[in-house]
Amino acid sequence: MINQTAATIPAREDCADEQKWNLSDIYPSRKEWQKARDGLPSQFTAIQKEKGRLHHPEALLDCLRKQDEMEITLSSVFAWARMMADTDTANQEYQADAASVMPLLDQAGAAVSFIEPELLSLPDPVLKTMPDALPGLAKYRFRLQELLRTKSHILTPEQEAMLARTGELRSAARNTYTVMVNADLHFPDTLSESGQLVPLSESRYMTFLRSADRRVRKDAFTKLFDTYHKFRNTFASLYQSSVKASQFLAESRHYSTMREAALDANNIPASVYDTAISVTHEFLPELHRYMKLKQKLLHLDAVHMYDLYVPIVERPQTVFTYEKATATLQKALAPLGPAYRNDLFHGLENGWVDRCENQGKRSGAYSWGVYGVHPFVLMSWNNTYESMSTLAHEMGHAMHSFYSSRHQEYTNSEYSIFCAEVASTTNENLLLEYMLRHAQGKERLYYLNLYLEQIRTTVFRQVLFAEFEQITHEAAERGEALTADFLEKNWMELNRLYYGKDVLLDEGLRAEWSRIPHFYRPFYVYQYATGYAAAMALSARLREGSEDARDAYLSYLASGGSDYSIRLLQQAGVDMTSREPFDTTFRKFHECLDDLETSSF
Repeated sequence: MINQTAATIPAREDCADEQKWNLSDIYPSRKEWQKARDGLPSQFTAIQKEKGRLHHPEALLDCLRKQDEMEITLSSVFAWARMMADTDTANQEYQADAASVMPLLDQAGAAVSFIEPELLSLPDPVLKTMPDALPGLAKYRFRLQELLRTKSHILTPEQEAMLARTGELRSAARNTYTVMVNADLHFPDTLSESGQLVPLSESRYMTFLRSADRRVRKDAFTKLFDTYHKFRNTFASLYQSSVKASQFLAESRHYSTMREAALDANNIPASVYDTAISVTHEFLPELHRYMKLKQKLLHLDAVHMYDLYVPIVERPQTVFTYEKATATLQKALAPLGPAYRNDLFHGLENGWVDRCENQGKRSGAYSWGVYGVHPFVLMSWNNTYESMSTLAHEMGHAMHSFYSSRHQEYTNSEYSIFCAEVASTTNENLLLEYMLRHAQGKERLYYLNLYLEQIRTTVFRQVLFAEFEQITHEAAERGEALTADFLEKNWMELNRLYYGKDVLLDEGLRAEWSRIPHFYRPFYVYQYATGYAAAMALSARLREGSEDARDAYLSYLASGGSDYSIRLLQQAGVDMTSREPFDTTFRKFHECLDDLETSSF
């Protein structure tokens, strides 16, 4: 539990075992992990021996099987090391182990770099029919189909090998940012509601920002962003380096823009990105109306940026222990059926989740699927509804990985990021709808406000992020420098557009762009918004209780990466090439806003 009044944050060794994930399910000891890591070069060599023979179906099958085996090992080695490092970013042994894997990632890329160019040297008709040459090759049909689709962006074997070796260099800015923010960036103590100075951290920040005491919100906001702002030029340099790395990769693969390269990875039409921004712009007046309602109901002279997260309605006194939260999720996720719930709760009770806040632990939350083992979830539990919602979200990802791993061969098991946010947000929506149905009075209004906040933060805010990325990447492609001044100016202008003239943009907000780690994964954040919009449509169908809808959704979770994202979602029941999912989402926002406006306080 995160306690604002706690004098210290516990060390990792002080966390109870039941609050930590069980990484021994991947490797029982560091010695076993080292053995697997050190055996990888021999797997690289075995793959290289297939070079020049892939025109033979038997050799191709042998090569692809060896590649699968190597990637399963490499992904397990990397996952173990990275997750150990994330539990304590100040532990030098953990960080050294994680760093030791990075060269292997590049070496693996170099080892397999000949495969795609060599296959593409075959006549197209031969490559198209290769999956039919041997029964074992059939499972690679979609991979080979995708290879033909992206043929113009695949380089010669020598160029692919060289490009693969730049992987560690291209990720250097992101890795440096992660270490700096989680291990080296220290914030001043901040005010608690009791008036005491207590530790401020990224994982605690949102707790302070939701405080009913405006002094607490303002103090945390100011101290957090003042700290980031002191390093504005360093963060700008890191971000520009990250963008330049993306530009290098996109240009090397003959894409006209970085956005085109990012979207093409999942065969997503550019119109999907553009529609997300354009439809969101149409509904900005609804967001402005919400800001004015917030000002009125909170009795504020004006809405400041540190007021955005405080609930309009007083938080219910309900304490959601981990045990109570899991019991609530059992009921809320009932529309997904008994098999889903049984599998999910088996994971919750068997070492999938790391929930203890400890010194040096990476902030935020994520799910990490390990093929052939099970998924893992990292978060910091604070006994609030938000923790329960985060658990529902990350376990949505986890179950997607679990079913994909169970039903798909490795080559088709990795689902796209575009699809990933659907599974997580569907769980969030089912939980929130359940809470709304079973709450009364002010408690219901509280959850109604949370619905508005969910759409504000997951759709409006993430589309703002997406628009910021588009501006910065287009500027870099024009040869403009991404200086701190440029980044701050555009960040403030976008916030003015999105939040309207009645919200005061506090000076500290200028530094907020530097706090967003997802900006180091180019054109990633828009998928939160598209995923939420898709989940809105799917969760509505699931709540209706249709077995067909449930079966279609579970089939979607089990489909992994066996087809293109847009097509998989269409089969699940939602068309992301249309604007309808966003219209549905913003209609819900409008309805919730009307409901809140007309309610008695």
